[in-house]
Amino acid sequence: MNPLQIGAGVATLVAAASWCAVRGFRRAPVSVEAARQRMYGVTHDRIGGAGSWGGSLSAGAPGRWVARRFGGSLQIAGLSIADVVTRIVTSMAVLLFAVLASVAALMTMGLLPLSSFWLLLAPLVAVMGGWVVVHDVAERIDRCRRQFRRAANDFVQLVAVGLTTDQSVEEAVRFALGVGSSDAFDSLRTDVLRAPQRGIPMWEAIDGFGHTYEIRELSEFAASLERQGVQGVSIADTVASLATAMRAKALDELERDADRANANLSGPTIGFVVSTIVFLAYPLAQRISDAFGG
Repeated sequence: MNPLQIGAGVATLVAAASWCAVRGFRRAPVSVEAARQRMYGVTHDRIGGAGSWGGSLSAGAPGRWVARRFGGSLQIAGLSIADVVTRIVTSMAVLLFAVLASVAALMTMGLLPLSSFWLLLAPLVAVMGGWVVVHDVAERIDRCRRQFRRAANDFVQLVAVGLTTDQSVEEAVRFALGVGSSDAFDSLRTDVLRAPQRGIPMWEAIDGFGHTYEIRELSEFAASLERQGVQGVSIADTVASLATAMRAKALDELERDADRANANLSGPTIGFVVSTIVFLAYPLAQRISDAFGG
């Protein structure tokens, strides 16, 4: 491979990477369609927009793989299939370009020998970059799911507290919505308070929120609200039992997180202790060795 061929390849990769970066980071235009997708979610045939390369990839094999890998969990993190596919492709393209450009520059300067190994290394690094993006999306989904579960737990606990003060169910729900504060709780508050404006009963909005974010206990709470609203039965004991179960589950998750954090710190702690012992014992061992050697 002569320098002219290397330069042509690098120029092509630079142009492709620049185009991918511009398309990947371009903001979506504000429109009625964008608002509709934000309110009702995005369907598979509308993801990415007609004619966009993100939409084309989402409708192909990459989009089907992302759909099988994450399913409906992408909505929890506020992502779409096109978002994930675009991030993976952009990351792989940038890393591929960076590795090939670096190798070409080093070979041009004579610091690296000509070898086909570098052509195999570049795709491998690009695949690793795509895997990092997939792992980051999975962690983001898990983090958002924990936040929404915590918000649902706080909501049910506050409703149970409100019912113990002789408030009606509607007053207890509004009390809980007014007290809770977090980004996830704001989403729940918005969905429930906007339900009457859309002609939707309060329990249907809560049940829809529970189905959307995969919180089974919130759907059970919505079913209790529906029984109270339709049949007029008392649900104070039911809500109190549900709040107790959710509180116990939340405490169990906190204990598991604490155990996991302790397990992750055990390795660095042992390494620090061993390094400290070696650092302190080395001068003494050296003196003993010199004494016996002398």
